[in-house]
Amino acid sequence: MIIWNDQFATGSPDIDQQHRMLIFNINHLGWMLTNTNLSRESCEFLIHLTNFLEAYAQKHFRFEEACMERYRCPVHERNKQAHAQFLALLSHFKTRCRAEGFRPQIIQGLHQALASWIQEHILQVDSHLKPCIAAALAPATLAQKAEVAAAGA
Repeated sequence: MIIWNDQFATGSPDIDQQHRMLIFNINHLGWMLTNTNLSRESCEFLIHLTNFLEAYAQKHFRFEEACMERYRCPVHERNKQAHAQFLALLSHFKTRCRAEGFRPQIIQGLHQALASWIQEHILQVDSHLKPCIAAALAPATLAQKAEVAAAGA
């Protein structure tokens, strides 16, 4: 189970809330897998949950990528590549389920991969956004104000 902590904070309340939602659903996926006797309905729910994760991740990724671009985050391109890897992971899972049928082992592998990916991604990539947002929101120094005034004159 992934527990949200301050290390995951990006400086954007919207992105942090979206990350919490992704973590909640990844944790929910893991919780569902603790049931050793999955019913047909449970299996169908797991499939819907993974579909939701995919759709929500796509929406989140678009928002986050735009934010990184707006704040000129230096890992913007690396972030886009990592997002593509996440979506490829989900796509591979769907392909595997179609080929092999739904098996809890496949879902367990997916859960482990998603849980590991999200933690590493937030801590190693998304965390670079925090100083960019802080710098953009910081009041301008006197020298910067003078520079802007001189440029406008």
